[in-house]
Amino acid sequence: MLQQTQIATALPYYERWMARFPDVYALAEAAEQQALSFWQGLGYYRRCRMLQEGARYVVEHGFPSGKAEWLAIPGVGAYTASAISSICYGETCAVVDGNVERVFARLTCDPNTGSQLKSRAWEWAERHLYRAEPGEWNQAVMELGATVCRPAQPLCHQCPISRECVAYQTNRVGEFPVPKTKPKTVRYEEEIFIAVWGEKIGVQAEHHLAWWKGMSLLPLSSTFPNIGDAGWKESLGEIRYTVTNHQITALVSFFRVEEFVDGLTWLSREELDETPLPAPHRKALNLYYKI
Repeated sequence: MLQQTQIATALPYYERWMARFPDVYALAEAAEQQALSFWQGLGYYRRCRMLQEGARYVVEHGFPSGKAEWLAIPGVGAYTASAISSICYGETCAVVDGNVERVFARLTCDPNTGSQLKSRAWEWAERHLYRAEPGEWNQAVMELGATVCRPAQPLCHQCPISRECVAYQTNRVGEFPVPKTKPKTVRYEEEIFIAVWGEKIGVQAEHHLAWWKGMSLLPLSSTFPNIGDAGWKESLGEIRYTVTNHQITALVSFFRVEEFVDGLTWLSREELDETPLPAPHRKALNLYYKI
């Protein structure tokens, strides 16, 4: 949950999650829709799907006891596998996260970015790993990056390796790590439809949006282009949100349908509360419930 999400934001989600899924067995047995419903609001829903897939793998194969076995679990990468294995089992493997990358980049004035920087940081970390106490060493380097070699306003005067730091000795700390080129921001508009049939609201369980795979959606102008052409509709307001590098302005419209519409699942308010919906669509529903 803490990947791309701050602790203060994630904590209440974590508490609810652990109350519902206290162990891997509970998570493995749950339906994907139920897991997603407890994750909704955190975003980056692939994290949830991979977590559940990993839980099912562990239930079938047992808990790993080393890095190679951890890497076999869906969704577990080199950082997680190395951190657990070195800290918990004392396995002699290095760890590289964003903090370690930053320490390495400044220490050596490495000009690379992205995967090239990460690859070189791994080589450096393996080469300098203190093999007598790998877990302690890995935690120390990560903590050095988090608390001293910070992204902004680094505390170089407190750094125990500043004499060896090329960036510090050449007064170039602010240049490293070299900033990554950010993807161009894409802005567009869409319409979110609150389609009401009797006392129920229509949602799309099947759609092509990879962002929200496995979640239901209120029909959109991009996923259900003709639904808003039936006639009268009322504007409920506007929602602005961001997904990756996309900045989206969504007009929320409400209308009633007189007959069943194929392609939609019709749910009561109670059923909608149990259905995993993206946060912007939940906000759109709240606009409707206020009228």
